[in-house]
Amino acid sequence: MTDGGSPENVAEQLSAAYAHASGLLWSEQAVAEALARITSLAADVIPESSGSGISLLDSAGQRTTSAATDPLVAEADALQYRLEQGPCLTAWNDHLLIRVDNVARDPRWSQWASRATELGIASVLSAPLVADGDTLGAVKVYSSRPHAYTEVSEDLLRRFAELISILLLQLQTAQSTQQFSDNLKDALQSRETIAFARGILMVREQVDADRAYLRLIELAGQRRMPIRAVAAEIVASTARNAEAGHGSF
Repeated sequence: MTDGGSPENVAEQLSAAYAHASGLLWSEQAVAEALARITSLAADVIPESSGSGISLLDSAGQRTTSAATDPLVAEADALQYRLEQGPCLTAWNDHLLIRVDNVARDPRWSQWASRATELGIASVLSAPLVADGDTLGAVKVYSSRPHAYTEVSEDLLRRFAELISILLLQLQTAQSTQQFSDNLKDALQSRETIAFARGILMVREQVDADRAYLRLIELAGQRRMPIRAVAAEIVASTARNAEAGHGSF
């Protein structure tokens, strides 16, 4: 850990971290790597910090710690989740930057504070991660020294929180876009399959397009299957017959 450096140097390092992350945003693994880089930078440039990490919700909706720079961070966070109290949860739930100057003497989270003190945590700084009006979690730094953090520290952590929020929002956007793309692809594939099957029925049964589609609906009802599934069966069986050299539909 360093003494933090000048605001200009910190801004340059944040810009570099974002530039590095910008090329990696389109997968969850890549964003996780970018977040690890950012929390490492936070622990390094915010003076007196022993470690840093991010509290988020996992896919099951449970609170979890990501990109922790030290096992102590994950352990202190796990205590908060288990006890349902602590500075990071307050920052997350109340959308506020929380600073704890002396964990051992702070009355706000007595159960967590006593356990955290045993772990050697004396000061905490935590900021909410806010994107598009939603609070996604919180980022925090821990220190083994009381009264470690200042208003300058608060400003630095806010900058990190803004960057992390941007990355998380872009990940959500990427995932939503991919989901939309996958759904659209499935819909188009189903549409193409149904059109192909309808064409097969038009040739096989010598009917027009409307009657062929009605025949698909009839078959789907008889087999109690979705139309796209019946269409896929017709296409597949036709392909098998063609490969076998039967020469007919």
